[in-house]
Amino acid sequence: MNTRKTVMCLFGVITTLATTSGCLANPSSRLQDATVRVRVVDNEGQPIGGVYADCYSLSDFGSHLGLTDTNGMYSVQLRRIFAEISGDFTKTGYYKSSGVFWKWSEEERIPSSKTNFVIVMKRIVAPVQMSKKEIKAVFPRLDEPVGFDLEIGDWVFPDGKGKVTDILLTGEGHYNTVNDYSFRVTVEFAGNLNGIQSFYVPKEGAGTLLRSELPPPPIAPESGYEKLFERSIRRLPVDRRFPASSDETRRWIYRIRTKVDENGKIISANYGWMTKDFSFGNPNGVGVIVLNYYYNPDPKSRSLEPKEIADRQIKTYPEKKNE
Repeated sequence: MNTRKTVMCLFGVITTLATTSGCLANPSSRLQDATVRVRVVDNEGQPIGGVYADCYSLSDFGSHLGLTDTNGMYSVQLRRIFAEISGDFTKTGYYKSSGVFWKWSEEERIPSSKTNFVIVMKRIVAPVQMSKKEIKAVFPRLDEPVGFDLEIGDWVFPDGKGKVTDILLTGEGHYNTVNDYSFRVTVEFAGNLNGIQSFYVPKEGAGTLLRSELPPPPIAPESGYEKLFERSIRRLPVDRRFPASSDETRRWIYRIRTKVDENGKIISANYGWMTKDFSFGNPNGVGVIVLNYYYNPDPKSRSLEPKEIADRQIKTYPEKKNE
């Protein structure tokens, strides 16, 4: 994601519209300068020195590249701050963080001089060669649980090529027309201690809030997994809206195939994460579910770092670009 290009394009559109409509005949007359201070820390809250920091607003795209000090601090004077302030933060051994970290409000048109914006960069800890799946699966039957193998990415035999039931998916609903249908999916994780938990990611696109190139935490949590949950979608003739439980800011961490010792302590499990929220429906009365996820094949590793994402970070390091 190239945040700078995105906001530059956005500002160009805004400026063109404003000039054409006359809504902002002289926008710069109301814009103010300010010193912006950030403090860059890792995912444990420890300051990171030597981070390449570049902050800018919609009306100031000059070169502001600098390095954080030993306390993780970096400051820059921005001119004629308009609408929001964004930044790009990179350092060898970390995942790049970029996006908007401050926006105009009714009370505040420039950030307070006393504000130190905290920027979190996730450390590259233990990348693993993971398999990435993008699955669109048609339910072999509705109204009863069907086993799905997350390692293989298919229904369990005889409905597909899967061998191990990691989750049981039950689809149910009705379909009359494109304006009169409903569908509900129940997801149940098989086995003890297996399950799923959600985490938040900002929406992508223009004005994207600050986000890491690695969406989940580097290491999967040891607890907090839910075994069962439901999601639904419906459209009825009397509805004025299109209710659905999917959320583009929600992602999922999962744990499957958990084994424990005689004391109940986990000794092995497979972890992974969903790159998108669950997507499903029943077009023309045929139940479909879409799953997009990474799968860590190492049962001794709780890493959620796909090696392909970690390797891409090398291209973002300024010192590498100059080689």
